[in-house]
Amino acid sequence: MGVENLDIVFGLIAAHLLGDFFLQSDLMVQNKKDGGVLMIHVSLVTAVSYLICGIWVSWQIVAGVFVTHLVIDGIKTASGKDGPKAFLLDQGAHLLALSAIGVYWIPSEVVPYWQTICPFYTKGLLLITGAILCVWVGGFWVGKTVAPFQKALDNPSEGLPNAGRLIGQLERALIYLLVLAGEPQGVGFLVTAKSILRFGEIKEPGQQREAEYIIIGTLMSFGWALFIAFATKILLDFLQA
Repeated sequence: MGVENLDIVFGLIAAHLLGDFFLQSDLMVQNKKDGGVLMIHVSLVTAVSYLICGIWVSWQIVAGVFVTHLVIDGIKTASGKDGPKAFLLDQGAHLLALSAIGVYWIPSEVVPYWQTICPFYTKGLLLITGAILCVWVGGFWVGKTVAPFQKALDNPSEGLPNAGRLIGQLERALIYLLVLAGEPQGVGFLVTAKSILRFGEIKEPGQQREAEYIIIGTLMSFGWALFIAFATKILLDFLQA
């Protein structure tokens, strides 16, 4: 895949992530078995893809995104599976389909409108895509993965509403910024700070399950963020080469 294809691929992926993780409400997710709700979601993703890519004469984007998103979401909804593996398979299928559309179906000589007025269009899309994958997609995956462990806790502690989710988003965002800023050693201080703060939650005897739950969730969150951040940095370096 040449550099000329990356702007289209990143545009399609960024639009998909925005549509799935920002424009799709919890109510839409819960009622996606309703054909009308599914069609609304798919139409929103298609419209955002068309706008972000900025290729006004390309019917391939509209047709490709609409059909593939409808099929993939329809299969996932019909399967009834919602665990971490199903989540990764669903998102992986979307990303592969969008990459194939951008590389093999959109003519390589077509230049997105936004590229003509903003020279940083492709890099901007990459940064946005990396940020969403790191902060929000990572949160969904970690949450689904540790959900069985949370159920195993006899008396899970009550904290502020959605505080755990926000803490995870903030820590992954900090890791993303540290890696892109060329200061990955700062992640070590972040790990130390969180360990000290978390110690107060597990200092009582008999809290082994809570300690293991916290350690698993933290390591998964940090590992995901580091992987996405370094992958984004490698792609940025490739674009600058």
